[in-house]
This record gives sequence, structure tokens and C-alpha cells, in this order.
Amino acid sequence: MINTKKIVAVAIISMLGASVTYAQSQQDLVKEGRKVFVTKKLGNCLACHTVQNDPNIPQAGNIGPKLSNLDTYPKDYIFNKIWDPNKTVPNTIMPPQGRSHKISKHQVDALVAYLQATTKAK
Repeated sequence: MINTKKIVAVAIISMLGASVTYAQSQQDLVKEGRKVFVTKKLGNCLACHTVQNDPNIPQAGNIGPKLSNLDTYPKDYIFNKIWDPNKTVPNTIMPPQGRSHKISKHQVDALVAYLQATTKAK
């Protein structure tokens, strides 16, 4: 005979474990995105942008807009702006980070995770 209480308990424990793993992997993705943002040989985003709510990085970029409240935008919108900004803003000076193969799709995903986590409105 199947003990439904044990099955429910195992299911709950499995779900909790999965959410902890997701939270950890999301934190790792955000951390990786920050690295892409600040590393000159990767995105080097801070050369042109400042980012809201990350006091541990230099805030010197002033060519591009200040990045704030990006948590209110869909992930795919931000991804596409980074991957190939010329699709939405022809003749922009922002380089197509992904299309030019400077950074990978995974790194763009990580950068989006960082930007959405860091630029939340307070």
C-alpha cells in the first residue's frame, strides 16, 4: 500500500531542493553577468554605462544611458538590445556584443540577469 504522506513529503522536499538550486544558479548567473559588465575583454559595459545599485564598481561611463529599472523590461527585450542594438536603433554607437561574437548567448543571458537584479527600483 502506498503511503501518500510519504509521497507528499518527498515531493515537497524535492521542490524545496529545486528552488534552492534555482536560487543558487540564479545568483551564479548574476555574478557571471557582473563579470561580463566590468571586464574589458568581455562586455566592458561600464566604459559607456553606469549601473544603478552596484556601488562596488566604478561609475564612470557617460556615453550611453544610465542603466536603471531594467527589471521592468522583458528579458528578451534587454537580450536583443545587447545582442544586436542596431535592430531597434539603427546607427547606434553601441556595439552588437552578441552578433559580433564578442560575448556568447549564455554571457548575454548572464548580463541580463545581472542588470535586472541590480537595477531594480527601490
